[in-house]
Amino acid sequence: MSYITDFEGDLSKKLNSHEEISSVVHWVSEKILESYKHGIIAGKKGSQKTRKEQDSSAVSSAEAK
Repeated sequence: MSYITDFEGDLSKKLNSHEEISSVVHWVSEKILESYKHGIIAGKKGSQKTRKEQDSSAVSSAEAK
């Protein structure tokens, strides 16, 4: 979870730097929007599998061996 760790570190720095609250809120909003957009793009590139589909494909590959 490197993204979350990096985000937490950056947010802590911003809060400790005594930046204006509106500036921090804007930065957080931009980060959330960026993350949301990356999630949509990633979803369009490949098919999304549900946990059930992933489990059955793991069983199928284990049976093939």
